Amino acid sequence: MPLKKLFQRFTVPDTELDVERLRRFCSDREGVTRIADLKARAEGTVVGEIQSMRIVPRAGSPSLEATISDGSGTIVVVWTGRRKIAGVVPGKRLVVSGRGAATGPRGRLLVFNPVYELL
Repeated sequence: MPLKKLFQRFTVPDTELDVERLRRFCSDREGVTRIADLKARAEGTVVGEIQSMRIVPRAGSPSLEATISDGSGTIVVVWTGRRKIAGVVPGKRLVVSGRGAATGPRGRLLVFNPVYELL
């Protein structure tokens, strides 16, 4: 069996291996929901890794947006009135709790001002 895993590491793209590692890391946490299973307008807690961040002007005030992935899907969290938060950077893993709102034509989930914990 170890030979099979070694062969897989050399034949499977790094991005797929990274997603699988992230999936395993996120599934080991207790009391969290997979992003793919999160429902709109329902309170939820997810764990994941920040893939990207951007500052978006909203109603004359900046908002910090972070896209978080757990290997099953992505969610966008928005902190209003912020340009940056110490420790919240791409590649960092965190636990986020809040209520998701479905937005856009594909119904992506957006969580405003979530409670978060850096891991």
